[in-house]
Formats: sequence, C-alpha cells, structure tokens
Amino acid sequence: MEHALSQARILIVDDDDYLRSVLLDQLRREGVLYLESADRAEKVAGLVSEFEPDLILLDVQMPDGNGFEVCSNLRASGFDRPIIMLTGQTEEDDIIEGLDSGANDYITKPMRFGELLARIRTQLRQFKASDAMRFTLGDLDFVPANKSITHRSKAIRISLTEKETLILKTLVRARPEGVSKEQLLTEVWGFQPDLTTHTLETHIYRLRQKLSRVEAAKLVTTTKTGYSLSV
Repeated sequence: MEHALSQARILIVDDDDYLRSVLLDQLRREGVLYLESADRAEKVAGLVSEFEPDLILLDVQMPDGNGFEVCSNLRASGFDRPIIMLTGQTEEDDIIEGLDSGANDYITKPMRFGELLARIRTQLRQFKASDAMRFTLGDLDFVPANKSITHRSKAIRISLTEKETLILKTLVRARPEGVSKEQLLTEVWGFQPDLTTHTLETHIYRLRQKLSRVEAAKLVTTTKTGYSLSV
C-alpha cells in the first residue's frame, strides 16, 4: 500500500452510521492512518479546521443541510483539497450541481469500495501533482504555488525563487529517496546541453541559506549522486 494513501488525512461526512462505520473500517484495512468522520453538515467546518483533511468524502443529503452547500462553503473559505461527493442520485443535473459546487468527483451509492478507493487514490495523486499542494517538512510548511516556506510556530515566512521552488518540489516528491544532479537539472531547467552542475550547486547553496533562517537542522542533504531531504 503506497505511502501517499497511508499518510492521507481523510474525513468522511455522512449521516448513515452503518456506511460511515464500514468506510472507516475498510480504509483502516487499506492502511489509512488518519481518519475522522461526521454525521452532520454543521460539524464539517470545525473538523476541517482541526483535522486538516487531505480529502473529504461528502454525502449530498444530510438532516441539517446538503453536501452541495457544504462544498461551496468550503471552497469559499479557501479549502482547496479534493472533495468526492457521495450521492444516491444519478440524474445528470445532480452530478453537474455537485461539480459546479466545487467537488472534484462523485460516486453513486450503493458504491463498490474498490471503485471508491481508486477514485480516492486518483484525487490524492492529482492534488499532489498540483502546485496547490501544501507539504510539511518538520515544522515548516512549503506551498509551491506561493513560492514560500513558513515556520508554523515561529510564524516566519521566507520567499523562494522559481528555481528554488522547483528544486524543493522535486526533492519533496522524491522523498525518502534522493534525486541525482542530472535529474534535477532536467526537472528544473529542462534539457540544456551547455548547463553544468555548478549552476545547480549554486542554487542549492542559496536554498540552504534561506532554509537555515527558519530551521536549524540541515534539510537538504548531499548524497553520492545528488541531493535528498532529511525529513
């Protein structure tokens, strides 16, 4: 079972006690370590703030509201991670309404768990590939879209250049493995025959200097062939 799924924080919102219980149990069996659930729409905002889910499974029909409104409110408040709607509706208008409200995907009930799991994996993978993803590096938050790193407890924020952002993003996605200098040159600068590793080494040096302002430990370490992250 892949690292991305085991480390994902998944929130299940559905008023069906039995379905919630089954989904929680099946996701645990798949190795998901961080799970939360809610049976009412009114609980979602608080849980999103406290639990910080990477993905939400959101029922359309609930006693105190509907999933379309919950989804719209979450998007309006800045929640940008995947939302999969759980719906008993198959009409095209309902599907369109769900997607228009900001949902990434939907699945109709009764659902096959294998299909749901595939959709969860797909959404997590697509979000990880996007610049909207927030990566955690010890006490640091790295958001490629903002070209910045923030120390959570010290409230210190440093700005990165585009190349520094691309270097760090490549290293983050490869962890715990390292990345060779040649691969980094290709990922960050593209194919440029005249480009030397000295250019990369200079950028790595500057990136390390910036990181040292917010984190005492050395995050970018040197390997035999290139670089890796120590977290």
